[in-house]
Amino acid sequence: MKKALLLSLSLLLAACAGTELLPSESAKLDYEKAKAMLDDGDYEKTNLFLEHFSGKHPYSQYAIQAELLRAFAAYKTPEYILAETLSKQFVERHPRHPDVAYAKYLLAMSHFRQITNIEHDQTQTHLAIEAFKRLLKENPKSSYAKDGATRLQSLYNMLASHELTVGRYYFDKERYVAALNRFQGVVKKYQTTPAIEEALYYLAASYAKLGISAGARDSAILLRHNYPKGEWSSKAADFL
Repeated sequence: MKKALLLSLSLLLAACAGTELLPSESAKLDYEKAKAMLDDGDYEKTNLFLEHFSGKHPYSQYAIQAELLRAFAAYKTPEYILAETLSKQFVERHPRHPDVAYAKYLLAMSHFRQITNIEHDQTQTHLAIEAFKRLLKENPKSSYAKDGATRLQSLYNMLASHELTVGRYYFDKERYVAALNRFQGVVKKYQTTPAIEEALYYLAASYAKLGISAGARDSAILLRHNYPKGEWSSKAADFL
């Protein structure tokens, strides 16, 4: 009897929870309800409720804002792949919306949060870079531009560190041509990153290992010119 009562109570609570996530006939009240859920930090429930909202009120005056609200709720859940999809759809559907810059920022951040570390696949890093670059190009005066620029630089630093790590691996394995290509890539593509100094040293060292003394010397001179008091500059003295 006690078990039956507990089971009935569980089913009743589940039914109530399910009803709570169903929208009403009023788009305004449902939108306010979604915002209240969001304010309470119940992001998963907000996400589910707004999924039903879009089906119930697809043409209401709150429909577009509800799309963006759901993208944010998915991001905070966190369901980054869903947030990425919803943000991208918002940008494509509403390119002139007043909040489109935020949607672009949310898209970039969804990629950003899926990045693991510099030793793993860098697909999400490249996608985040492209998304932040688009935000800065198309909405340079938005309130998200400053943070976007900071994160973009951190992504460049990450890619430069990744290429440097791979280059050192090839260098240690005495695969000097492959190493040279990696270090050249760092020097050409990521000139604003901290990795440049070490990359120039290993570039000189790779040239030296390959018997290309002119390349080693030129790289060492460039290193000393840009980082005269740096640790790697003193190590490159043998290449001059």
